[in-house]
Amino acid sequence: MRVLPKVLFCILVISLPTSFAMGEEKKEQLGYEAYSLGEIYVSGEKTPITQQTTTTNTITADDIKSTNSRTVAEALSYAPGIRVTTGMKNEPNISIRGFFDQSKILVLIDGVPYYETSAGKLDLNQFTTDNVAKIEITKGAASVLYGANAEGGVINIITKTATGKPFTSIGVEGGEVDYFKTALSHGMKKGIFSYWLNYDHQQSNGWRMSGDYIPKNGNIVRKPGGTTTAILEDGGTRNQSDYESDSIWAKFGIEPSIDSEYFINFHYIAKEKGNPPSTNSVNVMPSKPAFSQFYRFDKYDDWGIDVSGRQKINDKLSINGKLFYHNHVDNLNSYSDQTFSQIIARSNYDDYMVGGSLITHFQPVQWDTVRFSANYRGDSHRQRADNYLPYTDFFSLTGSVGLENEVNPSKNLAIVFGASYDWFKVTDAHQIKTDSSGNLASMSRLDGGAIKDRFNPMIGSSYTFSDTTKLFASIAQKTRFPTLSQLFDTNSGNRDLNAEKAINYTVGASRAVSSYMWGELAFFYHDVSDFIIKETPTNNVSHYSNIGKVELYGIELNSEFYPLQDLTLKLAYTYNHATDLSNNRVTGLVANVPEHKVDLGASYTVPYVKTSLDLNGLLLGETYTQLPTPSTPTQLATKTAEYFIMNARVSQKFLDYFEAHIALNNIFDRNYESEVGFPGRGRNIFGGITAKF
Repeated sequence: MRVLPKVLFCILVISLPTSFAMGEEKKEQLGYEAYSLGEIYVSGEKTPITQQTTTTNTITADDIKSTNSRTVAEALSYAPGIRVTTGMKNEPNISIRGFFDQSKILVLIDGVPYYETSAGKLDLNQFTTDNVAKIEITKGAASVLYGANAEGGVINIITKTATGKPFTSIGVEGGEVDYFKTALSHGMKKGIFSYWLNYDHQQSNGWRMSGDYIPKNGNIVRKPGGTTTAILEDGGTRNQSDYESDSIWAKFGIEPSIDSEYFINFHYIAKEKGNPPSTNSVNVMPSKPAFSQFYRFDKYDDWGIDVSGRQKINDKLSINGKLFYHNHVDNLNSYSDQTFSQIIARSNYDDYMVGGSLITHFQPVQWDTVRFSANYRGDSHRQRADNYLPYTDFFSLTGSVGLENEVNPSKNLAIVFGASYDWFKVTDAHQIKTDSSGNLASMSRLDGGAIKDRFNPMIGSSYTFSDTTKLFASIAQKTRFPTLSQLFDTNSGNRDLNAEKAINYTVGASRAVSSYMWGELAFFYHDVSDFIIKETPTNNVSHYSNIGKVELYGIELNSEFYPLQDLTLKLAYTYNHATDLSNNRVTGLVANVPEHKVDLGASYTVPYVKTSLDLNGLLLGETYTQLPTPSTPTQLATKTAEYFIMNARVSQKFLDYFEAHIALNNIFDRNYESEVGFPGRGRNIFGGITAKF
């Protein structure tokens, strides 16, 4: 029986799982505020017009807490129009409207790009939410000031910083399967100096699967060696779902005057984690250099340092700047079989990113603001298939200059138009070849190819009526340059790839209906061309190619209801319709795009005792995960079934400084798959206590 009809009844009672505030986060948060230099606009300005002319959402720290979200990826899963799944390598796959995956979204931490330089994305479960003040999501026509590769939108994770008083927070949490977490934050501002420190430790022996999960035979495909069958997951605690991580965040700042501030930020994250295998099929290539999908990360580490500053030159001109260096290292161990007892290969990534950005804000008159941006960075990627082989090195440069003009010709009307020139160049690339025994035969340098560049214009407008009704619209061309893996993958790379191009349209309206309801409805349309897909032509050799063309349109509804003083009900609904228009298509269907997504939530504070009750739910419609392709026209279509998950949280403050909570995820213990072959988490319970003073 389909789940959607059941949920339509629930919509009248509960709604959107997190509170996506449309304005700035209130600064009366206990002991901290959002780091102003983590945003691209000058702190204290009105909401930028670019964020008023497209669909944007803000996830606050309170929203994160109410949805039991312990990582950034978990918090994003409840955002309207955002799909989060988990598959290979135990990594969350973030996408906007199911189509623009994480490599096509510009993910930032305090305005600094965050990704692994080969495939263009990193595990957002690395980031626990204790140090997150808010997450800003812009879909479609993001500002040109952000820089290159924001094809589908921008996700900016903004961390916490100190307020004027000393603040300390200590929390512990525990749960099933030996889950344990402890977090410590401390910060203060004294005169012109301030600092903020955060430490977090998490460990778990894994997570519990649904009691309705039924073990089944899966395939172990050995190349060479043939196919055998075995039960790859027997239920209970998910195989290889254990992890342990430690993270440190530090922020030190000086604010000589109200017109200037300078900060240095540092973070270090060390993690090891298992990677649950697919329950359907696992590939094992035992010949040197070996590889297996029975694998674990014994090291998955990130660290970075960035320097940010803001200086107001005069009443009309101010400058924001950043310099950053980020490093990522991981070690992946491949095992011979499902016992995980014999390592057959140890592969490694060693990446770094270095760069900076500069944004000027010039306001010649009260109704006109002109902004100029320059973004430039270098990406280094080093990899090896096994530790007996040398590293192969790659290096690329990405740059962008943008100009944006905000105009307010009247009190009610706002217009923004701008353009960016983005470019990408590979300056260093290598390739190794092995002999029939897997030993190194040669290493050669490859031509990085010509500069790839694009000119990307945008325009948007909003009009606000006297009854608070707001109309908004925007059109923007956005691009995504090919990743290093798409260009230079040993088997499938294509150095002649062009940038993907998306023309993004948004039209919408929002309105507060009395003091009891607020709502926003938007229509979106994405015309994507030069889409990079992997094809297998007549010579039976797979390679990436710019032959894809996709049309995606739909609606996005956001609403909040306030029937009682202490009760907030929320609802978000996203409808997607995607069509493959590629010339060589076998079917017009598009994989990974759910037709429906519903987010529900309710928050209630019990009078007098002040107990907080939070209930949130998520429904995701059925989604195709595999479709026939030009190279495999007889391949069967597969899809994940529609599913509905509901979580609950109860918290109570006591003795002035303390708060205790208990949370229950997947209340109904629903057995589901967000990706085929990868069962989701069953009912899990955890609780803890936090002291703030």
